[in-house]
Amino acid sequence: MSGHSEYQNRPVHVSELPMEQLIQFGIDVAAGMSHLAAMQCVHRDLAARNILLGERLVAKVSDFGLSRDIFESEEYVKSTMSKLPLRWMAYESLFYSVYTTQSDIWSFGVLLWEIMTMGHLPYEGMRGKQMMDMIKDGGRLEQPLHCPDELFAVMQDCWKTLPEDRPTFPQLKTNLDMIIQAHKMY
Repeated sequence: MSGHSEYQNRPVHVSELPMEQLIQFGIDVAAGMSHLAAMQCVHRDLAARNILLGERLVAKVSDFGLSRDIFESEEYVKSTMSKLPLRWMAYESLFYSVYTTQSDIWSFGVLLWEIMTMGHLPYEGMRGKQMMDMIKDGGRLEQPLHCPDELFAVMQDCWKTLPEDRPTFPQLKTNLDMIIQAHKMY
């Protein structure tokens, strides 16, 4: 086997990525999650660690280890206490073990936050109980440095306490498309 492979990892220095590319990652993920939602599948572990970058830096949703089909009831209630990705979980998932497409929306907001912080750990320095208490009291992640206000507003929409108040993945894709278009004008 030769030393060259078309599948070699090529480092990308995030400091070289323009804001439009960072937002495009979100658009790509929203498109992929729109497809999952249309198939009535809940991912339950949407996070930057589960996004692959393909050719031309297209972001692709991966790791369906926690995903569930919700065709029958449109929600999944977890009944066992296994390890879960608390820092990415929605209010209703943390406190009531309920998972829906709308709980994936919450996780998508955290994923956008990860993108804008270049991979920082959400709620860094907090233990699980501290984080849960903060969320229960209405606290959310802070606006990342250099994150446009309109993009942070999208994140905040994803973190609304009531699932029905959150946008859908198609709405998120449209909102991000509008932000990227406005950003290109500057």
